[in-house]
Amino acid sequence: MSLSVQLREREDFEVRTLRALGGGVAAGLLVAALARLNVRVDVGFFAVAGAALACTRADWKVRLGMLVGLPVLLGIPDVLNVPTPLAEVCMGTLAAGVVGWLGTPWRPKPAQVLAGALGAGALVPLGLYVKQVMDARLFDGRLGAVGMVLGLAAVALFWSVGTLASHVELHGDALEARGTVLEKQLSGETLGLVSRAVTLYRQCQQVAGKLQAGPGRTELVGVLEKMTREVYALAESHAALEAQLAAVEQGGVDAQVKELRAKAAAATDSVARRQLELAASSLGEELNHLDVLGRKRERLLAQLHAQVALLERARVSLVGVQGGDAGSKGAQAAQLARKLAALGQEDSGSTPESAPRPESTKVTG
Repeated sequence: MSLSVQLREREDFEVRTLRALGGGVAAGLLVAALARLNVRVDVGFFAVAGAALACTRADWKVRLGMLVGLPVLLGIPDVLNVPTPLAEVCMGTLAAGVVGWLGTPWRPKPAQVLAGALGAGALVPLGLYVKQVMDARLFDGRLGAVGMVLGLAAVALFWSVGTLASHVELHGDALEARGTVLEKQLSGETLGLVSRAVTLYRQCQQVAGKLQAGPGRTELVGVLEKMTREVYALAESHAALEAQLAAVEQGGVDAQVKELRAKAAAATDSVARRQLELAASSLGEELNHLDVLGRKRERLLAQLHAQVALLERARVSLVGVQGGDAGSKGAQAAQLARKLAALGQEDSGSTPESAPRPESTKVTG
């Protein structure tokens, strides 16, 4: 097994980061306006609150609740007299925790929400330090509202980048992680088969992990991984064919062929008739190609069913091995691995390419 790190819902993170920047800009404008009225405020509070409210992706009820409750929540460190920069870390953590729990269209796990909250909180003091450096080195108090806007936008950006930790997902098995990613890209019958394959692979790995360590178990795990990779490869090929066929309407091509033939038959000029016949023949070749792809898609789906059934058979056989004598489990595992490998080779021997070719459906001019 190998550790796999995945970034989930990347588009959501990018959208929320842009929104957080906008929230930081709005907070900067508000703080600049209050400064003109000689009202001093906590810029860290406004930057974090503006970023959190802006990046929330939920219905109006959640937004209204956060608009009322978030300022109260972020004021807790100040009420408790938490020292700086720990107070800033607490504000960033609380805001990111609320957003991760309520303000995302997907549902991260509690551990992911906690990781994102801690990451965002840890980066808030760094963002405020960057703001101070920008004020001292770049703006020097000369740009006024512009400097405040850029400074709070920087704090909001650091806070939002810290929430990236909530999008990180760790998998103890890279192959299982690949299946999880593939499930999000598929639909229909193929999705159901891949989901079943992921479940079967996980169950097989759990049972195989309880067998006595040795060459037999290693060989068996290798065969299971190879079978599962074959399921993923078939599913990806089937999805590619589905997309290719969906991009072309076969009925529309067929109608064009018939229309061109009718025009060719009605044409009185021989040159025009010949050109129309050539056009119909060319489209007929395309129609024939689409028909071949359609048959290949059906074969891939049949192979996918067979491969998943083979994984099911492996799971049942593994349960039998687990229930055997402890002394013979290693030999049984090796024997099962060779049996499954042989079955997989028999199944791969009847690939779509080696299957008998159907009669040609080429449309002649």
